[in-house]
Amino acid sequence: MRTEEIQSGMRLARDVHDPHGQILIRAGIVLGERQIQALKSWGVAEVVIVPDEDTAESGICDPKAIDEIRRSIDTQFSLSNGDHPVIQALHALCLDRALARSQGSDYAS
Repeated sequence: MRTEEIQSGMRLARDVHDPHGQILIRAGIVLGERQIQALKSWGVAEVVIVPDEDTAESGICDPKAIDEIRRSIDTQFSLSNGDHPVIQALHALCLDRALARSQGSDYAS
């Protein structure tokens, strides 16, 4: 969803990253006006929002499920140099794919 279309109360389906792979806002966060303004000031053009009809049914909204997925990916990368931009980007990609799989998506891009 385009940043201009985001409304307060919407929930992020995926982490938002800066161009270097650093996480700006984590998946599962319910956006308020402050976070929306921050996204715009950071130049973030689009984010992935959890659709309203899936909010109650989707495990991705459950902070415990998100934390479990994040811990699993963190464990897989525990011996990697987390300060390296390529490792950060790969970590973010793996996390995005794991979160998408948890929603039943066959995310392949």
